[in-house]
Amino acid sequence: MLPDCWTVEQYSRYSACYSWLYANNGKLGCVLCKDVEQIGPMWQEVGVRPALSDEWVSGTVGPYGKSKDAQQASLRKKINRHLKSTSHKAATDITAAREKAALENTVAAQQTAAHDDTCRVFRTAYYVAKNDKPYTDHPDLIDLQKANGASVGRVLHSNVVCTDIIDHISLEMKRRVVAEMVAAKSQMSVLIDESTALSHSSCLIVYVRTTLDENVGPITFFFDILELPGTTADDIELALMNCLYANGFTDAYLNECFMGFASDGASVMLGKKNGVAAKLKDRFPRLLTWHCLNHRLELSVNDAVKCCTEINPFKVFLDTLYALYSMSPKLQRELGQCAKEVETQLHRIGRILNVRWVASSCRSIKAVWQSYPALFTHFTEKAQARGTDSRERAKFSGMIKKLQNPVFLKNLGLMYDALEELSDLSLALQKSDISLGSAHRMICRQVEVFLARKETMGVYYAEACRAVDEGNFKSVNINTSAGKEREIVKTQFYQALADSVTARLLPESESELRNAVEVLDVNSWPQYMPVEFGEVEVRFLCEKFLVPMSEVKNEFRDQKDSRGKTEMGKVLRHLVNRVNSLPISTAACERGFSKMNAVCTVTRTRLSVPHMSCLMFISLTGPPLDRFDPLPYVKKWLARHRRDANCTTCPERAQRSELDEYESLWSVLC
Repeated sequence: MLPDCWTVEQYSRYSACYSWLYANNGKLGCVLCKDVEQIGPMWQEVGVRPALSDEWVSGTVGPYGKSKDAQQASLRKKINRHLKSTSHKAATDITAAREKAALENTVAAQQTAAHDDTCRVFRTAYYVAKNDKPYTDHPDLIDLQKANGASVGRVLHSNVVCTDIIDHISLEMKRRVVAEMVAAKSQMSVLIDESTALSHSSCLIVYVRTTLDENVGPITFFFDILELPGTTADDIELALMNCLYANGFTDAYLNECFMGFASDGASVMLGKKNGVAAKLKDRFPRLLTWHCLNHRLELSVNDAVKCCTEINPFKVFLDTLYALYSMSPKLQRELGQCAKEVETQLHRIGRILNVRWVASSCRSIKAVWQSYPALFTHFTEKAQARGTDSRERAKFSGMIKKLQNPVFLKNLGLMYDALEELSDLSLALQKSDISLGSAHRMICRQVEVFLARKETMGVYYAEACRAVDEGNFKSVNINTSAGKEREIVKTQFYQALADSVTARLLPESESELRNAVEVLDVNSWPQYMPVEFGEVEVRFLCEKFLVPMSEVKNEFRDQKDSRGKTEMGKVLRHLVNRVNSLPISTAACERGFSKMNAVCTVTRTRLSVPHMSCLMFISLTGPPLDRFDPLPYVKKWLARHRRDANCTTCPERAQRSELDEYESLWSVLC
């Protein structure tokens, strides 16, 4: 039934111009808006989320005015206004996307016969990326499968196509992860770090920490690596936001679910006024920014070293050992021979207290401690060798006196004890499942250990003191009359470590969040708990992480009644997972840069950053080869009108035709 002010001819003319127009009970409606019903995340990518008009969806748009001309004019205005509205444009685009998807599915269904061979090719390319192999291995692996009788089609066998396949798989995997996160509204944290690739380009590595399964808890995974046009805070923020938008994150999702940001302590990252964290916080006010605890630990060790100047001569001697053996393969061989003679296992001696993390310094101290007799034997042989000039003999004689010095041995034992503790703490903070609560407990416990060491002795310091009293350490005579050297004051050193770790890793500015998180840990609960114990802190966390306190309260009280023995409620577990999604260390970014150097080697410095990102995503984040199902990615590939492995409209890969000089030998061997 048409509107009263329209004739059949008028309706025919309008419906011809506007194919989406329909009439119902004397009213008008929009077919597209009716079919779509609701705007999804598609338009959110550009910051627009229009609501569809209920009148146009339900077909209840009518004219207004008393005269027929006025009613016709009002309908013309309403039709024109709806045509230009953002909601109608969104509905039009969504309908077109559905038709395109239907077409893609039809094309993919027509090519089902080519799936098996194409899947084998995709699985081969995936193997190349997963195992950090060069693209040029792909043709050889295809030839290997052919030789084994596997059907791999006739095309998609070149290293160039291998690049395209890996990029396609990686991008589709990212889209799947992002779509799952957006659909579930999972809280997300971002970890970033900046470094320089072997190709001398500035790169920003991006990791994401989120919860995809409430029963498993949060995970941290590599997301992307970006080439930076510059290293200012504006450049880094723009690159990060473009990365998030390009991979499917929307403003609506980020405003609600972008919860945490972590980086190292560089001023460009965490500057209070113009750092990347400050700029992101202006954009997302709820964002919690965090300075990596591992980087803070390194700064605290440097603070303690500055307070104890007696460490400097000790550090200089170990740096001398590093320079001596790292630059001379001959001396390395001679030291190895000395180690065999004294039946000592030799370890590599590196630098201590430099740009590397304390775990590296601990390994260097351990190498000197275990190689003590081998070093002494080697220095003695070099000092007495006839071919050694007087300058070299004097240098090695001085090193012999150093090893026989009781003060040096005590300093070595003291540093070994301290660095072993710091190394264990650093490695614990680097674990992917570390949370703020567990990190806080470990740091507090470590401070207590340092304070206790002021009155007690560590294992290696006690062994060094016994060796000094006995005058012998691992068959090396300790000379109490050896050259003077300043001993590291044990009480001062451990107090400096405790103070610096407390100042850097347990600042007052973070106490409210730390104390609130600690309430969620059953082990931190006192023996007697008031009825409302921890509820103020839990309410604080609920407000921070957008979880209803009314739903958490009863589950938290149930946990207190059972002292954590009953299974945690669904909503309380949800809160715990959101809290644990806050990143407290960017060690994953450092491991990502190690993988980047393994992928982009000195022979592959021309590898572009986007290709490197795709290789790293599969290598670091992709499932194992035996769990990888290439079929969904093959269907997407074919739906985009890419060739299948059995395509006959293009030539096959050219086979080697020229004769090799070993052809006659091969004919005998084969």
